[in-house]
Amino acid sequence: MDFSVLIIGGGVVGLACAAECAKRGFSTLLVERHHSFGQETSSRNSEVIHSGIYYATDSLRARLCVPANKNLYSYCEKNNVWFNRCGKLIVAVTDEEVPELEKLFQRSKANGVPGVELLTGGQAKTVEPYISSVAALFLPSTGIIDSHELMRAYMHEAKSYGAEILFDCSFKQLVECNNGFKVALQDAHNEVTELSAQYIINSAGLGAASVAELCGITIDDAGYKMYPNRGHYFRVASSKSSLVSRLVYPVPPPKHEGLGTHITIDRGGQVKLGPDQEYCINIPEQQWYQFDESKKEKFFLSVKRYFPALELDDLSPDQIGVRPKIQKPGEDPRDFIIQEESGRWLPGLVNLIGIESPGLTCAREIAIEAVAKLV
Repeated sequence: MDFSVLIIGGGVVGLACAAECAKRGFSTLLVERHHSFGQETSSRNSEVIHSGIYYATDSLRARLCVPANKNLYSYCEKNNVWFNRCGKLIVAVTDEEVPELEKLFQRSKANGVPGVELLTGGQAKTVEPYISSVAALFLPSTGIIDSHELMRAYMHEAKSYGAEILFDCSFKQLVECNNGFKVALQDAHNEVTELSAQYIINSAGLGAASVAELCGITIDDAGYKMYPNRGHYFRVASSKSSLVSRLVYPVPPPKHEGLGTHITIDRGGQVKLGPDQEYCINIPEQQWYQFDESKKEKFFLSVKRYFPALELDDLSPDQIGVRPKIQKPGEDPRDFIIQEESGRWLPGLVNLIGIESPGLTCAREIAIEAVAKLV
């Protein structure tokens, strides 16, 4: 075998997998089709360290996210990764939204999320004076992180244990899979190289379903089909950014199709609004990241209801992120898929499918789950 483990995809989860595999003594190769790490979903998001409050109690997301929150802060402290444990408010703007807020409060208890407080509107005002609500949840364990620093830390850790990382290198084909895998990789000059690996971890994010297909899996039958979903972000003028010091989220929409257009803060204190939810079914891939400025008023109206100081002219375009959703429009949320494929005659292949939020928070825990399926 050339390598014990081949990891496909250099986003935050793939890099965490590389660090975890190499740390455990596997000879490890990570391949990433882009020129650097984290060029897609991992670097185009709210950079939130989630608490685990939103996810069904028996789900993989909930089970991983609560310990991941604590472990990620510890990892950042040990590896000089910037973070801000700023806390977060989830606000009910009307009395009709309060029952859903109370459901989230009960779920936080069931999931073991620490320190969550149910506040009156007046109490919430003392936390964030410029935010309006009739009730709110305060989550002290939520924060923000520099996702690029985290990915760099995972990459350096992986390399320190001997992992190899190749950029501008794409997985093209599974050639054979007797006693391990022989695969074909293609570099930026279109040169194809074959190598062997005992195990494969498919952490290709938006491309994970395509990689599974290249391995011979019928993604419709497996439930791996991807429904990419993009979200816009608008940045808020500095004069209004200074009015908010914590993350502020609305009560999530029905079926938790996203978490609602929320207020997030970056490392420099810049406030951003987003993301929205837009399936890319009728949008060509080459247009996924073309910013639609016509959404500005919709964003403004969504946030104005709980941030009344905001004005339309305070908003300007920021970025777009695309999520690797595996739920169709209108379907209930689906859990992470971390699947070893012996049942499909591909022993040693682990597919990571539908890894969206809280994938950044849970990256190392997802990696631990994936590696556990190799041994």
